[in-house]
Amino acid sequence: MIQRVLDLDSSPPAALSLRFFLTAPLFAALAGAVLLWDGDAAFASRWTPAVLAATHLLTLGVLTMVICGALLQLLPVVAGRAIPCAALSARMLHVPLTLGTLLLAGAFWRAAPPLFALALAPLLLALTWLLVACGAALWRAPPAAAAPMVGALRLALAALAPTMLAGAAMAAALAWQRAPALLALADLHAMWGLLGWVGMLLIGVAWQVIPMFQATALYPAAVTRVLGVLVPLLLAACTVAQLAAPALAAPLRALLFGAFALFALVTLSLLARRKRPAPDSTTLYWVLSMASLLACVPAWYAPLGGAARPLLLGVLFVAGFALSAINGMLYKIVPFLLWHHWQEHGFGKPVPGIRQVIPEARAFAQFGSHALALVLLALAARWPAPLLRPAALALIGSNLLLALNLLRALRCGHAALRIR
Repeated sequence: MIQRVLDLDSSPPAALSLRFFLTAPLFAALAGAVLLWDGDAAFASRWTPAVLAATHLLTLGVLTMVICGALLQLLPVVAGRAIPCAALSARMLHVPLTLGTLLLAGAFWRAAPPLFALALAPLLLALTWLLVACGAALWRAPPAAAAPMVGALRLALAALAPTMLAGAAMAAALAWQRAPALLALADLHAMWGLLGWVGMLLIGVAWQVIPMFQATALYPAAVTRVLGVLVPLLLAACTVAQLAAPALAAPLRALLFGAFALFALVTLSLLARRKRPAPDSTTLYWVLSMASLLACVPAWYAPLGGAARPLLLGVLFVAGFALSAINGMLYKIVPFLLWHHWQEHGFGKPVPGIRQVIPEARAFAQFGSHALALVLLALAARWPAPLLRPAALALIGSNLLLALNLLRALRCGHAALRIR
């Protein structure tokens, strides 16, 4: 049963998660800066140093960063189990993840083998800590606690393990200049990281937060059951096919895309029938996210030559689907955390309402800049020379605006929230 009411008494201090949320937009802006510096040469291939650096700045520095902060809050209030030693876990996740992501992006961008070696230790520390700490909480969750979401989070966490192992093997090979099958490892790393870790986690979170915050009906139980089984099975089958039976890989991938398309169509249907007629910025972000996810299907089969098709797919999935959903969630999670903190502690003045923490006008303005960046990046996959630098500038501007909106939220209520 999906919960509509959260157990807020179990919520850890807001500061534990806010450090992750405030860091993430800066990594996205840094990804834009890398693309801006290299210009259209960055989109010559999916393997250019700038694309690899920007991709990992987004996937580790933004997506995984926000996921860590969200899990610190979600697991106690939804699953009924806190991450062990939450304050220590927050530090052991945030600091090495930040350092390791910067080192890894620098290693890709500057083609510097020593930086790959330096990046391995902090990233393995952070991701292993995440696996152990969140795994301990998720596997002890009571059976009745938001069962579809908890099941999806368990699967996403399980997908992080092969993602991490394949990534570590490639980083070690690049650090010590060995030559394993990097291309095959890279494809497996991307599939398990994007579709398993990020994709399955966002699906599970959507099952909880869209009915709760968007005032929609619950996801049909049949859909949550089917996707909860189908996606991991297809990921495993695609892995086996890629390694042992390449002829089966294409139809299995088509089924996997179909599973994600089903999720997107059901989500759009729920949002279209939401009980609140006027959409807020988060609604628009979810619509853009689902539209981008659906667009991945025709993009996969589009007759685009050279690097255009893989680059377009990466833009649609990472910046369109995942980053849009993350942005939308931040506009709900951060105001709610701050409002709950002020309600609990008070500051001798009336507590601002949730909608006052980040005014919708500012959120809509940032949504517009994000949508512009996404459109320009998608078009730049085909026409990089005239469009990649404007796209990079839009990406930088959008995320600096998001960071500014989040910082302004901290000052709301005439009190500063101390992040320790």
